Amino acid sequence: VDLTKIKVDPKMVLGPISSNFIGFGYETSAVAQSNFFSPQNLTMIQLYKNLSSHGLIRIGGIISDHTKYEPDGTPAARTMKEVTVINKASLTDLGAFAQATGWKVMWGLNLGTGSKDEAVQEALAVNDALGTNLQSFEIGNEVEALKRFGGGYEAYHAVFLDYKSGIRAALPNAPFSGPDVIGNLQWITNFVATEARDMKLLTQHYYRGDAHDPKSTLEKLLQHDSVWDRRLGKLRDISRENSLNYRINEVNSFSSGGKAGVSDTFGAALWCLDYMFILASHGCDGVNMETDVNQLGFVSHYSPIVHDETGHCSARPEYYGMLAFALAGKGEMLNPSFAKVHANLSIYATRPDDASIWITVINKDFARDAEVDSILPEGYVSARAIWLRAPSMTSTNQVTLADAEVAGDGTWIPKSAYNLPVTNGVVRLGVPHASALLLELGRN
Repeated sequence: VDLTKIKVDPKMVLGPISSNFIGFGYETSAVAQSNFFSPQNLTMIQLYKNLSSHGLIRIGGIISDHTKYEPDGTPAARTMKEVTVINKASLTDLGAFAQATGWKVMWGLNLGTGSKDEAVQEALAVNDALGTNLQSFEIGNEVEALKRFGGGYEAYHAVFLDYKSGIRAALPNAPFSGPDVIGNLQWITNFVATEARDMKLLTQHYYRGDAHDPKSTLEKLLQHDSVWDRRLGKLRDISRENSLNYRINEVNSFSSGGKAGVSDTFGAALWCLDYMFILASHGCDGVNMETDVNQLGFVSHYSPIVHDETGHCSARPEYYGMLAFALAGKGEMLNPSFAKVHANLSIYATRPDDASIWITVINKDFARDAEVDSILPEGYVSARAIWLRAPSMTSTNQVTLADAEVAGDGTWIPKSAYNLPVTNGVVRLGVPHASALLLELGRN
């Protein structure tokens, strides 16, 4: 068992956590499904509300570049090899769903196979349906890979400006985000150079690897990605230099719908919780965890929320990682000090208000347990513990947070946190492998 001492100085503030940090991402085909984004989908509304009263839904993905808006057409959710159709009723339902959850929507317009006039018509319809729940438009998905531009930024940007001017002629106050890239930093730099003053968010995508790669294992997912750390540092610098916020608006474990036995396990919940804290530590505005029907036409293995043939929604393990972040990821990120240990451990600290500090310890190790001594800052006298756990790292069910599972109707009723003994200003407790601890330090 590894022992590490954790010390938190409340003055060591890394930065604020955005109040709309938590989000989901969908292919546009999700909107074409009946009774999905609907005010009648009470279970999904509840699952959203458990996480936040004001998150961000991103609609787009590859399917956004293969979508037609037909006001009175028949909705059709199709793969990237066909054309997805959404109509006015689809958008009206989405608007009512957004209203019911309090979440805003980022909407991706068709740049890959559509025309400017079609984009203008779609933008008008989306704006009408969403009203104040519209966060911004994006023009195109993973734009550096769109064949029509042949990998050339100038060609893309000229068409982007043409689309934007057409939409602004019809909607003078239309808000935009972008460039919605896979990861081409030069395109981001170029885009920000001219668009920074007219952007809501700078956006990029992230997957740890491709599901078809034999190396895309749970072990790889739970290893720290130092290359990504460097990218986040660059995104943070670009954003700060241009007074912009940046967001990873499409992300999950492994692309192409994730991998069964990896992306749908409890290990993915620990990865998700860790990943969200990594983003918050790097000044990121938030995350949109990709979910539901993908560009290949099946419900992705990595989905935090899934639905069956009858349309009923339920929470998968990754949802619990988001739920744990919803509890502990508020207010300000602090910078805890601790000695490195052999176990695959991540440690974060937050201060949601003046009355409490939260320490999150994520043990991503497959075998090694850890023990922590948390030294209470001056003025803090109590400690309470909440656990995120499951029978094993590869469990696909029986996941609990605060000793409670999410019920079939989407409600989550946590059990009381464990009050811990504090001895000489220190609280000690174990963090078994394949688990996470949420420790709340209080002033009374």
